[in-house]
Amino acid sequence: MGDRERRVAALLMEADSLRRAEYVLFTHAPGIDLAVLVRELQDGRRAFERAGQAKAAALVDFYVSLVEELTPALREADRRRGAESADTWEPIERDASRLMTQGRLDAALELVRSAGAALPPDSYAVGRMFGMEWRVAEAMGAAGRHRDALRILDGLAREIGTTDDVIQPGLRLRLHRLRGGLYRAEGEYERACSEYRAALDAVSSIGDTGDELDIRSELADAHAAAGRSRPAVRECRRVLTRAEAVGAGPVPRARALNRLGEAYRQAGDAAAARRCFRRTLELAGDAGVDDPRVLRAAEAWVGLGDLLVDEDDHAGAAEAYFQGLLESMTVNRDAIAQGMGMVASRMERLRAPEAELLLRTAQVFRDSFPKDGRYWGHHLPFRLAEAEALAASGDTGGAAAALRVLRREALGRRADLATLLRLEVRLARTLWTDRTDGAGEAGGAGADSRSGSGADRQAAFDLLWARRCELRRTVSGRGGEAREDLSALVTRHQECYGLLIGMLLDHDGAGLAVPEGKPEGEPQGVGAVELAFDLHEEYRAWAEGASAPTGVPGTPATLRELRACLAADPDARHCAFVSYFCCAESGDEGGCVIFVVHADTGRLTVFQSALGGHEMQRAAGRLRRAFDGDADAFPPLPPLPARRPWRRKLDFFEDLAPGLLAFLPSVTGRELLCVAADPALQALPLAALPLPSADKDARGGRPPLAHRHAVVQVSSATALLRTVARPPAPADGGVLVAGVAAEEDPDPERLEHDIDFIAPFISPGHAGRDAVTEVGRLSATPDAVLAALRAARVAHLTGHGWFDRAEPLDSGLLLAHDGQRPSKYPPEVEIRTRLRHLLTARHVLDAGLRLDLLTLRACSTARRDLHSTGDLQGLAHLLQASGVRSVVGTLWDVDDTSSRRLFADFYRRLSTTPETPWRALWDAQRAMLAGDDTPYDTPWQRHPYHWAALALFGDWRIR
Repeated sequence: MGDRERRVAALLMEADSLRRAEYVLFTHAPGIDLAVLVRELQDGRRAFERAGQAKAAALVDFYVSLVEELTPALREADRRRGAESADTWEPIERDASRLMTQGRLDAALELVRSAGAALPPDSYAVGRMFGMEWRVAEAMGAAGRHRDALRILDGLAREIGTTDDVIQPGLRLRLHRLRGGLYRAEGEYERACSEYRAALDAVSSIGDTGDELDIRSELADAHAAAGRSRPAVRECRRVLTRAEAVGAGPVPRARALNRLGEAYRQAGDAAAARRCFRRTLELAGDAGVDDPRVLRAAEAWVGLGDLLVDEDDHAGAAEAYFQGLLESMTVNRDAIAQGMGMVASRMERLRAPEAELLLRTAQVFRDSFPKDGRYWGHHLPFRLAEAEALAASGDTGGAAAALRVLRREALGRRADLATLLRLEVRLARTLWTDRTDGAGEAGGAGADSRSGSGADRQAAFDLLWARRCELRRTVSGRGGEAREDLSALVTRHQECYGLLIGMLLDHDGAGLAVPEGKPEGEPQGVGAVELAFDLHEEYRAWAEGASAPTGVPGTPATLRELRACLAADPDARHCAFVSYFCCAESGDEGGCVIFVVHADTGRLTVFQSALGGHEMQRAAGRLRRAFDGDADAFPPLPPLPARRPWRRKLDFFEDLAPGLLAFLPSVTGRELLCVAADPALQALPLAALPLPSADKDARGGRPPLAHRHAVVQVSSATALLRTVARPPAPADGGVLVAGVAAEEDPDPERLEHDIDFIAPFISPGHAGRDAVTEVGRLSATPDAVLAALRAARVAHLTGHGWFDRAEPLDSGLLLAHDGQRPSKYPPEVEIRTRLRHLLTARHVLDAGLRLDLLTLRACSTARRDLHSTGDLQGLAHLLQASGVRSVVGTLWDVDDTSSRRLFADFYRRLSTTPETPWRALWDAQRAMLAGDDTPYDTPWQRHPYHWAALALFGDWRIR
């Protein structure tokens, strides 16, 4: 009977200001027994007196008097709400909760909004509807539907103004805090930080120190997730300093120390991290089994274990994790569950012997582990670790049985899709590997003779195939869904597709019976390797389509259709199509599959590499920091000195080349490589990777891939076929040259006169100089440039590019507006001002442009965002999908001098062979790389920072 009153009393005793106490009462007290609340407060006061905490006891006395003073107002508020209104909302809330439990979030939202529209718009109804919509938004966020959740919150932001003034700051606090978490999950770290700062503004009016510390901690987490180690450490320090300044108890201080320790660990300062974790253990001291400090101590031990794993001391790490497990063995069921789950999640980081020892030791405490269904999610990591230990010991049958039980339980509990996929992928992997060493092909001679081995492998394939078919039905029926929702849905299945492809490639799929549901257009009887190609293309096309301008996935291309397209190209004998499919992890449980299709013969070969997507993303991050610098690093790293590029090593290229270029022996003599790069690979300049088998040149390095092959990028085979099928630009179209410098550029003339080196090389096929149109400097507004693009066949745009992580279609080129140049720092500009200066991909799509070639001499025009959900395309890919056949873009912030030279040479060569831009760009790059004896040659331009910045996307011919 007193549970609600007890919770409200606890919230009041944590309040550190009068405003916060009033907020707690008006938000949480309606409907409770105020007399029982007063008794709970008095019990708390006596507990403080027994502990000798006179100040805390006096504060509780004040809150007792506050409750008594506000009792008439609280009862009047209850009376106004009325029993009738409450009775009306209770069944609505019950039905909405049932729908959310079933995962029918859109139906729950529609129910709540329909009910709200039919009821009187009093403050009580608004509050109840607000609460229900809030729950739906939280559920959508947890399901990965971050954009849908953000749209709900936008509506709730407008509703806040109709609520009682006393609770508005608290609602705004919750709103900005949840928004921050959603933006962080989307990888939009700038927006996440902005929301957290707004939440801090809201909390200042409430005066809740606890919320302030939590929000600052989440702000630090956002910085850490973005790889900004300095701001993360800075915010964590502020949290700790603030906690100490307000005299916060040992629990919030210990939490702050643990976060600071983790921030230091990610920043590479192991000594400082270790000091923080040790201070937490000192704060915990002699905490009793019911003291919340013990969980903070457990976190500190786990942090120390992570440090030891980083130092390759797995035995010491296992001991630290075990100490963390001991600390969590309290009378508090939640602490036990969190501690067990926290330690179990670390077992995968340990080597097999240490993980097995820790698991056996932890099993002693299983009787203390909460058994009821509420803690099923906390059980899961531990039970998964048990299954992994069984598999590692050779008992794959026992591991499979344990995973089957977990899957049945997950289905019975209507677990979320991410949990189901995790279980099914592990079960399939266990079943697939359940065979003795030295076994031959499943179902063939020498196959494992144990009962059920072949059946288990088929069951593993069928399990994942069924999940893939379910995704196919879902994608087919959800063309109108938000593209962020579809993109998140598809990318969750990446590991499922990776395993299916690996199974088909294992001994050419020998012994497997493929069920119904092959990719559309593929004939029956297709081989296992061909089916593997079609599956990888299906995944790529759906992920790409979900984040394309239309937001609707199209029909994926098949190998048969790709072969026909390539064979019809005049460059077929020079060309090979290379497509990558990368799993997140490397090694046995991941890696990269490389499909190679010879354009003229259609021959398909497959290569496998141990490199995983995470390794490529780390390499892309290192490359970005090496070239663009990192102001948030510690110490700050300036951009690469353009005239002294050799001062920064690119030795990680040597590590990537053998895996990423494993296919090279199969493309000998093929000058042109059309590469469908996995999203993890698109930020890396493939052409700059050193040839693995080549001898070192005179400078002590091996020549790059560009020495032998030209590289053209496409996002997928599906995108290539769509581009080739697009009608060409009007034959009478001219050439547009447009551009404007940013207000921060020291020498605007260098960016605004590209026509000087372009016009002399315009091909006679483009009608000579008379066909060139220039829209430059302050006259180069988005409207003026867009109007000129409608009459162009080829366009050259110069300026600064912007890739919008939140709305890819709002990515574009920054141009002039109202007589003013744009800022080169778009995140620092108010969004409406930024959009006025942007010629966006949305404008290009809406205008229905048809361009044969668009070149962009701009900063970072081709760069993708590596943290966003789904396979978001860079600006170059967006323009291609919006109607441009071929795009030449830049992979990083380019140097003005070398890019002018490279573009001039590109146009000079294009004037002699206007139908093959791939060869013009390749020859220009090789000339700069070789250091041809020209008046413009300088040794520093031979560095890949200069010659490899340009990339050609889309169709390699002007048809």
